[in-house]
Amino acid sequence: MDGRIAVKRLPPFLLLPLLLTLAACNMSDEQGIIMAAGSYSDLAVVVSDPRSEPLARRFMAKASVNTTFVIKEEPLFRPDFYTSGQLQLAHRYKNAILILRIGDGGNLEDKVKGMVSKETWEHMATGGGGMVQINDPWATYQTVLVVAARDRNSLGSFLQEQAGTIREIFEKSSRDRILRGFRYSGLDTRLMNAYRQQYGFSFEIPREFKQTQLKPDGFSGLELMRTGPSRGITITWKPHEDPAAALEDQEFLLAMRREMGTSMHDEEIADQGLRWSRTTLGELPAVKLEGAWASNRFAGGGPFWSYFVADEVRGRVFCVDLLAYAPHMDKMPMFRRMAAIVSTFKIAD
Repeated sequence: MDGRIAVKRLPPFLLLPLLLTLAACNMSDEQGIIMAAGSYSDLAVVVSDPRSEPLARRFMAKASVNTTFVIKEEPLFRPDFYTSGQLQLAHRYKNAILILRIGDGGNLEDKVKGMVSKETWEHMATGGGGMVQINDPWATYQTVLVVAARDRNSLGSFLQEQAGTIREIFEKSSRDRILRGFRYSGLDTRLMNAYRQQYGFSFEIPREFKQTQLKPDGFSGLELMRTGPSRGITITWKPHEDPAAALEDQEFLLAMRREMGTSMHDEEIADQGLRWSRTTLGELPAVKLEGAWASNRFAGGGPFWSYFVADEVRGRVFCVDLLAYAPHMDKMPMFRRMAAIVSTFKIAD
């Protein structure tokens, strides 16, 4: 199958992304089908044998990295562990991983055989194991990953070595499913077209986000917000004679973010705890800044993520900023959804 990618150092194992996709992925079918519940942070981990639970817990400790929001750490995933007899409990999760020892003849093996094609199961069984991604097996907006091997030692080694790959599979799939949901609910194409024509950039704007600011007092920026709780996407741009070089200048980027905070939010950026990293925004190279903001209007604040990208055609640097004000609430689900939205950011040709 064309979708196979050999996993490093374990030739018998194959990664088969999007091997099985049920008809529920068709947008026109989604309204009448049960939607997977909970957050994209929730992950059901199902083992075929209780003796495999310790290796599953070691795997999750490696796969679920933490992100700091101001001073509070939040995990990328919040796992719940089940045995094969509890598989039904995993049916409503958005994310699930089924960890199977081939040949145990148990309930989970029988269920997996019914979830994949006969050819796929024969390939896994004769090859000593494998990893298969299945979309929407029990509900819409769901990704289930099957990881199988013939013995627990091989299973444990594979999970440890591929923890990063598995994390990326769920993160990419979550982003795709979030965007799929926004598209199904509807996008604000009027705003999208206006931004592209007037300001030379575009991204997918869900209807639940409303434009609250547009070039206030002539400042080059715009803001989209939604409430319940409050979270926002702010995009500003600044001319620069060498935009690519500007991405190497942290002082310039930080000053740009501070100026945006003052001009559009009446907020200040904390000097402590700033975190810089290299990443991408959609297909664009980007610099990411994470930190905390505090309002000058009220006694409150919260976390922000800023992405800086270069527009070399028009000689500009963009700051694409995400922030939230949600006291006593987990921030990861909100930032995951906003990050999915701005992953569609493009600079017009």
